[in-house]
Amino acid sequence: MTDDRYAVRLLEFGRADVRGPEVFWMSHWDEWVTLAFSAVLIRNASRCVLLNAGMSRADPELDRLWEEYAGHPRARMRFGTPVPDQLRALGIDPGAVTDVVLSPFQAYSVSDVREFPGARVHLLRSGWAEFLAPSRRHVLDQTQRRELSMPRGVMEYLLSDAWNRVRLLDDRDVIAPGITSLAVGVHHPESLAVTIGTRKGPVVWTDGIFHHENFDGRTPVGLTRSLDESSRLQEFLENSGAAAVLPAYDSTLTERYVDGIVAD
Repeated sequence: MTDDRYAVRLLEFGRADVRGPEVFWMSHWDEWVTLAFSAVLIRNASRCVLLNAGMSRADPELDRLWEEYAGHPRARMRFGTPVPDQLRALGIDPGAVTDVVLSPFQAYSVSDVREFPGARVHLLRSGWAEFLAPSRRHVLDQTQRRELSMPRGVMEYLLSDAWNRVRLLDDRDVIAPGITSLAVGVHHPESLAVTIGTRKGPVVWTDGIFHHENFDGRTPVGLTRSLDESSRLQEFLENSGAAAVLPAYDSTLTERYVDGIVAD
């Protein structure tokens, strides 16, 4: 494997069910859709990168909010094996993770970032600015409560102990040789598309779409903040030449990729 070609593996750590129209714009009215929450492990000889840090245990207030929003307890997170434990099972010390990319800024993606004390932490600059000093130009859905999106301990960590390891990404940037990022928005101001070079070709992960049907059916995410951003993301994905597109929350990825292995 050359230095700019990576192995890619999904590390699923939880699932929750949401109402269909949250995932699919103006459709799937009477359906529930299962979302899978995963970190993405990206490795070569010199880098060990995680897209998202994961979340190891329930937050009762977040559970209450999600249940209240969906009107049913099945919206609560059902936890599997925490990401640090999955890494150890693969023979990887969490302290050896070189980079963590956080997108979006939500409890399920940021909560365990302190488990990777040697990692550089990558945040979209424009999304970070919007999170710290919101412009309120966009309509926010009722689940976006800042104190639940970014737990206090994580915020304090990023602004103090980890600050010399925080890297703010421009809207188009290079995370590492062979890994690039693009600001896409759609559901969150900080949402990214991350393109990874692999032996099978580019692999593109994004939290701007939730499910393959969003991409294959050209159906915007239901909880979108911008249809224009959704259209631009769709065009980017279609023109990316991707060997694989990884929607951030698609529960069918475990069927598509045995043992979570997308590229080796």
